Amino acid sequence: MAEKKTTEKTAQKTKFFKSGNFYLMLFSIVLAFVIWIIMSLTVFPETTITLKDVPIDFSLDGSYADVAGISVMKTSVDTVNVVISGERYLIGDYTADDIHVTVNVDAVRATGSYELSLVVTSVSGDTIEVEQIEPSTVKVDFDYMVSKTYSVEDGTLVADVSNLTAADGYIIDEDEITISPSTIELYGPQDYIDQITSVAVKIDNSAIIQSTMTSNLNSVILYRGNDEFTSEDVTIDNESFEVTVPVYLLRTIPLDITLTSNVDSFDLSSIAYSINPSSITVRSQNENVNSITNINLDYISVNKITVGSVFSVSIAENANYENISGIDTATVTFDLEGYAEKVVTVSNSQIYILNSTDDKLVTVEQAQIQNVILVGPEDVLEQISSSDVVAEIDMLDYANTTSSYTIMDLTIYVPGYDNVWSYGTYRVYVSIENVETEDETDAETESEE
Repeated sequence: MAEKKTTEKTAQKTKFFKSGNFYLMLFSIVLAFVIWIIMSLTVFPETTITLKDVPIDFSLDGSYADVAGISVMKTSVDTVNVVISGERYLIGDYTADDIHVTVNVDAVRATGSYELSLVVTSVSGDTIEVEQIEPSTVKVDFDYMVSKTYSVEDGTLVADVSNLTAADGYIIDEDEITISPSTIELYGPQDYIDQITSVAVKIDNSAIIQSTMTSNLNSVILYRGNDEFTSEDVTIDNESFEVTVPVYLLRTIPLDITLTSNVDSFDLSSIAYSINPSSITVRSQNENVNSITNINLDYISVNKITVGSVFSVSIAENANYENISGIDTATVTFDLEGYAEKVVTVSNSQIYILNSTDDKLVTVEQAQIQNVILVGPEDVLEQISSSDVVAEIDMLDYANTTSSYTIMDLTIYVPGYDNVWSYGTYRVYVSIENVETEDETDAETESEE
């Protein structure tokens, strides 16, 4: 039964399509559409459409601002909503891409802020009427575009090594950091460029260092005073920099002096002294500085020291390290509490000639040396008299002397006392006479025979 009904319906549809009713219906639909088109174009030939988010073209080509070098810096909006009207057949299918919105820059004659009107045209040149623009005007800031160079030499291009830390016992000298290239050029609005006071090349990697390093992984940061400055309108001519960071070994080294005496038996350790400052801070890139135990300031002979002696000694420069303490002299003070001076006279008989040769007769011409100053512990000096003092002349020091009459230095000391010394320099007049030796006499006798 169901199959019979289905067959009957199929037969009815087939009969409908074969009859003229189907084509009559199709023709009616097409005719209605054509009539609607005709009515639209004749009865309603114009239409109004709204286009949203139409981009604004801020081009200044050919304007006074363009010729004067003035550029757009900032705008209050970038797009507008536009209501236009026109022939339906022309604008009926318009989109935002079919119109061109620009600003009227005729009034722009200098830098500053302007409230400018908008101009709307058809991209294809169709005639259109602007019914409404929202917003109707746009605020535009204008400025000159300029370039400015920042350099290491004038201090406006600097290195930022805040990500680096010197290892214990080392120091980074920021004054000696080098940047290559040593200049950078910024280009942008004059108002912006004028605000940029410095440029920093910042090392990006964090590290603890104990030797000089060179980094090529750096960022360029603009500064307005102490604050970072950012703007997409400012361009940089180069962002590839090489930064070399010098690292120095830092050490505090004690200062010392060396006491000398021409008397071997003298106890140099019996003389106490202090040095101010007791040490200095140095820096170096030579790791061998670690082996230095002290810095010897000077050699001081004991015969220059007496009660109350104070020496000002220069701290010499050294090729292996640099003194960064800011101190270039040290004061050496001798602790001679309980010491005193004693004046004695040394007679001719107490002066001994050492290392004289057989062909020289050396004679001290002075009967005595007066006002010889001895220095030592006060209780020791009380036990010493002039007769205890000895003076020596070492002829090895005068081996090349040809003069028959000369002045020679004396070494004065007190035998048996290793903590008493003579203060000052003492000299005597000495005559030197050539004498014949026994060998020379025998040679002359043989020659006469």
